[in-house]
Amino acid sequence: MITDIALALADIALALADITPALADITPALTDITPALADITPALVDIAPALVDIAPALVDIAPALVDVAPALTDVAPALADIVPAPDFFFTVSGKPLS
Repeated sequence: MITDIALALADIALALADITPALADITPALTDITPALADITPALVDIAPALVDIAPALVDIAPALVDVAPALTDVAPALADIVPAPDFFFTVSGKPLS
């Protein structure tokens, strides 16, 4: 049993060694976004009850959204051309379609 625990701890140590460089890489970004998160927190608190109210509906429509997502991806560039809105509204995988 002690051997199993020691092996498990060794596995955890190896995993931590693998992710430590990645954590070091994202730490500056997390530091940069912390003030923005503090700014939006009150708004998130305000909309939380509404999100709770619509959550069941979102769960209900999720399968339909998954079904239409490929089609939306196909028509999004055309919508971007005919609807006046900033490019950030028309992104797929974080990349602008324009």
